[in-house]
Amino acid sequence: MAITIRDVDKHFYMIEDLKQLTGNKVTTKALIKGGYMAVELGNQLKQEQDSHQQTKDELLQLKEIVANYLHHHNALSNSVK
Repeated sequence: MAITIRDVDKHFYMIEDLKQLTGNKVTTKALIKGGYMAVELGNQLKQEQDSHQQTKDELLQLKEIVANYLHHHNALSNSVK
């Protein structure tokens, strides 16, 4: 497989950082490994977003339960008076 990298000087620092991050001194290997890392991080982000949304939904349900409880508690208190 051949990879042509254009404007290497324009991306020099990013490529150097990527090499350091991936532990590969060869640019193409660093780019490929970096791509795999990006996909893995994207999948982790999606899982975290799903978990966050589920937590938000559960919190909303609990808030509704508490609000209903307080409403009924106040109604009962008012009817006893």
